[in-house]
Amino acid sequence: MNVHISLCQPLIDPSYADSVRQQILSTYLGPGPTTQEFASYLASYTASRYSLLTVSGTVALSVASYALGLRPGDEILIPAYGVISTINAFTSFGLKPKLVDIDLQTGCMSPTELKKRISSKTRAVCFVDFSGYTGSNLVEISQFCQDNNLPLIEDAACALGHHFNGKSAGTFGTIGTFSFSVPKIVTTGQGGALVTKSKKYFKNAQNFIDNGDSNWRKTNTVRGIGNNLRFNDILASFGLVQLKDIKQRISLKSNVYKILRRSLSSKIFKVADNTPPLHNIVFTHKPNALIEYLKKNGIEAIRQYRTLSQHPIYTHLADTEFPNADFWTKYTVYLPFGLSLTENDAHYLVDVLTHSPIALDSVFEP
Repeated sequence: MNVHISLCQPLIDPSYADSVRQQILSTYLGPGPTTQEFASYLASYTASRYSLLTVSGTVALSVASYALGLRPGDEILIPAYGVISTINAFTSFGLKPKLVDIDLQTGCMSPTELKKRISSKTRAVCFVDFSGYTGSNLVEISQFCQDNNLPLIEDAACALGHHFNGKSAGTFGTIGTFSFSVPKIVTTGQGGALVTKSKKYFKNAQNFIDNGDSNWRKTNTVRGIGNNLRFNDILASFGLVQLKDIKQRISLKSNVYKILRRSLSSKIFKVADNTPPLHNIVFTHKPNALIEYLKKNGIEAIRQYRTLSQHPIYTHLADTEFPNADFWTKYTVYLPFGLSLTENDAHYLVDVLTHSPIALDSVFEP
């Protein structure tokens, strides 16, 4: 089988390389004017007051924790299903994560389950915009956190470009974070960002990522503790040109997703807005068999995430059952979803799935 469709191949236009080349030749290599331009453009795009770039989306979550004044031992509620980096960002900072089951339909934290799991020890909530979801669950949880004076970190790593009721992903919480890792709609290889409307939290984050004091180069005095977690102009030049082109990049992804959705209908995952999800996800009671069948037909697919308490390091968090997270763990298959996926690839993928001996299940069938 000569056809090979990889899981997540990025789309890199030659003009992007030209932008990086020009940046290198400018001799501005570290955090400089292009980093600031990228941050300002991101703030404008998301309608945020402040934006700050850092080395990864995972680090952005840790920095957000510091900026909010969270301290080691504080309890933070997070979704029970998803990527390991979210929980690691908080655990490595000394916080105590508490898992909340997800909504079966969205893959995101369930508002109902959140209200069951909150306690007097809870100091913050992290809502993950799973695969780009920004819908009514996020709005409800945002309002709940406001009503209960709980800071909300919105992990919008997969959701740049998504909106709900005219509001951008990353702006529903106290602080929002983004990722620019390879699978994302805008990638710098690695990288992350924070957005917020709070000057206080922005300044806290700004100081923390620059050795504790963003003015220390001018004053030769450091007033706080931090680390060197700053972005640089080379990566910023790469990210900025993509962000300026984001409508076209989303359009390419949307055209591919429409082909999959039109043919697979409810058998493929869909998010709340009209923007395509980051991932192309199907459900089957025989995931391993489907993955093997796709592999024989030149298509890479994987089982990507799991209930977080199933990881050996986090088994102590299984203090209750998470049936919806477990359902997603058992039955999801992640199809190719990279931005280089073409419409022809999508038609081929549909043809292979249509003739598959492995049945696909309805996304919302327990």
